[in-house]
Amino acid sequence: MFIISRRLAATVAIGCIWTSSAFMSAESQKAVVQRQSPRSVLMLDADWQLYPMPNFDAWPSEQQLTAEQIHQLKVPAPGSGWQPVHLPDDYVVRGDFSKEPNKSLLAGDAVCALGGRECATTDPAAKEGRPGAANRAGRSTYGGHGYLPLYPAWYQRKLMIPASTKGKDVWLDFGGVYRDAVVFVNGQFIAQHASGYTGFRLDVTSAVHCGEENSITVFVDPRYLEGWWYEGGGIYRHVSLIVADKLHIAPWGTFVDSQVPGTIHHGSSVGDRAAAELTISTTVRNNDSTSRKFTLVSRVIDPSGKSAAVASSEEQLPPGQEMTFRQKASLPDAQLWSLEHRNLYKLVTTLKAAGSTSDGEWTTFGVRTLKFDPEHGFFLNGKHVMIYGMCVHQDFPGVGIAAPDNLWQWRIEKLKEMGVNSYRTAHNPLPEAYYAAADRMGMLVMDETRHLGDTYFPKAAQDTPYSDLSDVETMVLQHRNHPSVIMWSLANEEGQQATPYGAKIFAATRDLIRKIDPSRPTTSAMNGGYNSEGFISVEDILGVNYHNKDFAAIHSNFPKMMIFGSEDVNAKTSRGTLVSSRPEGRCSEFGCDASFNRGPWDSWVPVAENPFVAGQFVWTGFDYRGEPNPFSWPAATSQTGIMDLAGFPKPDYYYWKAAWQDKPSVYVFPDWTLPKDSIGKDIQVRAYSNCDRVELLLNGKSLGVQDMPRNGYLDWHVQYAPGTLTAIGYQQGHEAARYSIRTAGAPVSLQLKAEVRQLTANGEDVAPIAVSIRDADGNLVPDADQNIEFTVSSAGTIAGVANGDPATRETNFGKQCTTFRGLCMVLVKAGDRPGAITIEAHAAGLKPARIVNQVVLVAPTPWP
Repeated sequence: MFIISRRLAATVAIGCIWTSSAFMSAESQKAVVQRQSPRSVLMLDADWQLYPMPNFDAWPSEQQLTAEQIHQLKVPAPGSGWQPVHLPDDYVVRGDFSKEPNKSLLAGDAVCALGGRECATTDPAAKEGRPGAANRAGRSTYGGHGYLPLYPAWYQRKLMIPASTKGKDVWLDFGGVYRDAVVFVNGQFIAQHASGYTGFRLDVTSAVHCGEENSITVFVDPRYLEGWWYEGGGIYRHVSLIVADKLHIAPWGTFVDSQVPGTIHHGSSVGDRAAAELTISTTVRNNDSTSRKFTLVSRVIDPSGKSAAVASSEEQLPPGQEMTFRQKASLPDAQLWSLEHRNLYKLVTTLKAAGSTSDGEWTTFGVRTLKFDPEHGFFLNGKHVMIYGMCVHQDFPGVGIAAPDNLWQWRIEKLKEMGVNSYRTAHNPLPEAYYAAADRMGMLVMDETRHLGDTYFPKAAQDTPYSDLSDVETMVLQHRNHPSVIMWSLANEEGQQATPYGAKIFAATRDLIRKIDPSRPTTSAMNGGYNSEGFISVEDILGVNYHNKDFAAIHSNFPKMMIFGSEDVNAKTSRGTLVSSRPEGRCSEFGCDASFNRGPWDSWVPVAENPFVAGQFVWTGFDYRGEPNPFSWPAATSQTGIMDLAGFPKPDYYYWKAAWQDKPSVYVFPDWTLPKDSIGKDIQVRAYSNCDRVELLLNGKSLGVQDMPRNGYLDWHVQYAPGTLTAIGYQQGHEAARYSIRTAGAPVSLQLKAEVRQLTANGEDVAPIAVSIRDADGNLVPDADQNIEFTVSSAGTIAGVANGDPATRETNFGKQCTTFRGLCMVLVKAGDRPGAITIEAHAAGLKPARIVNQVVLVAPTPWP
């Protein structure tokens, strides 16, 4: 049995927060620096320029550029071709859909003549990962990435660095670049970072000019594909400049590991409580030319803001050395982190040398215990918790992979409303903002690395090396302090999952992780190969993909391992669609492709009926771009989401809501607005409910009462007549839930609903605005697909649009959008000043709609 009693959280660099202006004077910057600690952090998201190169064909896509190719890179001259952008930025999502690959994607004979999932390379030497090669039978890598053009681009930014920076260490911190980022400072090559999914920090001390204007240029090339879904392109996460003393805390160098040795007390107003013992690890670097003596002070702040513990030690570090120091601290009455009570502590770390503070950071963490029981599943703080999970890719409506921080909270809220308590980061680590939101909101995380071993192929081969493992190490170092993360997933459906060689790669990765984080188990998502020679021989807990019927046999063969559904269902549906159509690229909302597309009940019932199964992650929480499934062109997105790409629920959403929530619920579909020639025809009607019995009524007349199978569904066949269709759920003979749908009249007006009401004046926050077409009585008109035009006041801008149609070929970025089944979405971005954003929607023949969102200033978090 793998039992863990631990801690966790997020490290935040504390110091001066410089202005985002690229041309702030050195004197002004110095004034800001002096008000804070010696470590300074300047966010560099504003004032970038982008130079797209859609016709680039100097060389084909590569895992990494060679030294000669990097030498050939020339920054385009100032002037035409450059366009202003604000990070995070995904320039690929702004492209136009095309069935055929673009010229740059086909450079070097990466031929993809057919387009679509049937495309295959004509170059027998093409390697998997090249755009022209099929990385799975019948699936092209171009179609798999959503039929949007892929090509390299340059980013450039100017920056004034004050003279006071001289003598200190200067780093550039990139949250994520897709992909193969080549970074230059003042024309000097600094580094190349191939991974599109891990953050990286570069020491640029020797390249910057203190007291002068500096230039940062980045070449990105997203054409080489690490996955088989839409991966976007560009600097799609935050960038910052960090200035610190030569004696400083190393990147991601703090770690709080807690143990709860005694009794956990449940039921207090602040949640679970227990005595906890902390082991605080701090990695310190001395880049000075002489040995440095310092005092390492670690102060723990409780959730109410009071000091809870202090550890202090006198240390010394030789020049050019890095060392990890460990301290102990006790919390006699710790408030534990849980899904209901998200108690978060702060660790304030300072290095004091020669009478002053040389560096400082603060780290949020949570104390909690994890237990993974082979017979009874998962326990958090000693209490059983069923994993109600969703697998989710990282692309969003409108903005693609370049999600601002606040959209991660919006996404988690959408999932929690359905009853989700767990999130698998399929199939790559996410930005810091996601994990912070998961900590803050109470969401368990299965954190997953992109690659098995040292490769950028979508899958590892039988000779893939595993001596470096720096990408997975970075993931763990960056996320190990988050209490929401409960397991490390090291692979997904790998060809080596059943082989001894695969076990060697996995074991090496597991051993590396245990050195830097002994607190969580390792696992993987396996779709077969459940033998004792591969991954199972070395991993801690066992994730099962699409083999729910084999749970009992797997449990019998591996009785000492906790098992869970790491991926299942894969139900392909399209919102509001009654008949599947390959030419139209859409599935019925009742399901599509019966040979594989099982209903959610086929997946969930084996989990619910076997107490040794810890729970399940469903594929997927939202539709996502690329991997068009089950149809290719004209479909450009996978239709496996419980919600569509815009976050509008599909019917299966209500199945999971009923299965995962205790509150009585009932739902019936399809929409009851059908063509006039449907009158009198037999219509299949389906109900989801967690009640004992369900009654169906049409225009007040009962069509019968049926017993609701537990975790199942009910069907009726109803002769269509316009009016009101009502489902009533009964518990022990009494009405417990009711749901009605009405035949809509003619479209009359537009309605806007802000799903995020307040934005921060940071030039990045985005508010998704749901747009619907309504009749005179306020009913949604699901058969009204009409072009909507948007205007936004000067306090904001349009960040993108979406409608949830898997076969849409409208741009993701524009001032108009056509509704799909009566709905669409416009995403509005805040500016950098407080005020009100007014959004208006107009459509021919319809009453327009108007809504106002507030943009507010938020003060920087002070040093604790």
